[in-house]
Amino acid sequence: MGYMTREQWVEFADQQPKQRDRELMVRAYDIIMGNMTQPDGGHFWSPNRCIVPALGCFNGVWNWDCAFHVMGVSRWDPQIARENVIGFTNFQKRDGMFPDAVTISRKILDDITKPPVLPWATEIAYKAEKDINFLKTVYPRYKLNEEFWVNCRSKDGMFYYIPDFVDDEGNAKNSCESGWDNSVRWDMGAQNIWAIDLNCYMVMFYRSMAYFAEELSLAKDVETWKAKEAALIENIEKYCWDESRGCYTDVNIITKEHSSVITPASFMPLYIGIAPIERAQAMCAIAEDKNKFDCKMPTVAYDDPEYSVNYWRGPTWINVAYFAAKGLKNYGFEVGDKIKEHILDMIYQNKEGIYETYNSLTGVGNGPCNFSWSSAFTIEFIINF
Repeated sequence: MGYMTREQWVEFADQQPKQRDRELMVRAYDIIMGNMTQPDGGHFWSPNRCIVPALGCFNGVWNWDCAFHVMGVSRWDPQIARENVIGFTNFQKRDGMFPDAVTISRKILDDITKPPVLPWATEIAYKAEKDINFLKTVYPRYKLNEEFWVNCRSKDGMFYYIPDFVDDEGNAKNSCESGWDNSVRWDMGAQNIWAIDLNCYMVMFYRSMAYFAEELSLAKDVETWKAKEAALIENIEKYCWDESRGCYTDVNIITKEHSSVITPASFMPLYIGIAPIERAQAMCAIAEDKNKFDCKMPTVAYDDPEYSVNYWRGPTWINVAYFAAKGLKNYGFEVGDKIKEHILDMIYQNKEGIYETYNSLTGVGNGPCNFSWSSAFTIEFIINF
């Protein structure tokens, strides 16, 4: 789409047929740009103009947040997008891990990482303006990061997140590394879990790396990445489909037992397009089921006994809702559009901004109302759906 000033973005937004969408596109632009740091700010990442999740609340550059901000700002300023990629990936550790966050107060939080979506977002940024030198800079960083995931976060050809901590009794009920902090997904133990979304993100990782290798004329690398992608897809379909429940789930690495928890992460095989049609149809039925997702996409099914309005235990998060809805849409299911319309209506009705999360029963926004990644995915719902 190239470069656009705010005035040009407003003109672009005015092409949308719905007043709701026109207003949301401008609201989202203003929030993202309002959360951008300036080159003379003296931050760890200066002079790169990195975007923070929400100034005044989340003051720093977070790992997967950064990727989603890159996706958003690529729509009107590919240079700012590149600066966000470079500014954050500069903090890569020697083992290839990217930190959880780098704060405005100049702290590097690197005990954990976050979901590996940066290569996917970087591909969006690169395609907006094909700067080959940018690609030459980040490609080896992502190559090293893939080695980290293989060496430190994989077992038997599948990937896992680490929990926040394991107590003396072996319990681990949180995984901030997953981005789904206190999700119901981790109640039975966050350790020893092949997470369905993580493995799908790694498929996206491999696809982006194959594309980058093609752009850089690295033929052997292209074949390597494609082979890794194919092997991982085979394992996802082998291990993560629960025939008894008719859905994709997380899997216990040791016992190979499927989780009973169904979340938007369960729809990620549709987003990456690997689900056979009969499995996609089963997931569509779950999305439509009024007792489960009711075309709304809370962060755990409504009928889960642990559903609540607590953070990742039930509220709607726009990023994971987008991946689920877009996956359903890509398979031609009408429910994808229903989810999109519900979410955009919900965001629009909270006039004061675009929130971090939304109550999945009432639609009321929660958390900071100037949240960058929610704004970025609001734009994606409108122009890339």
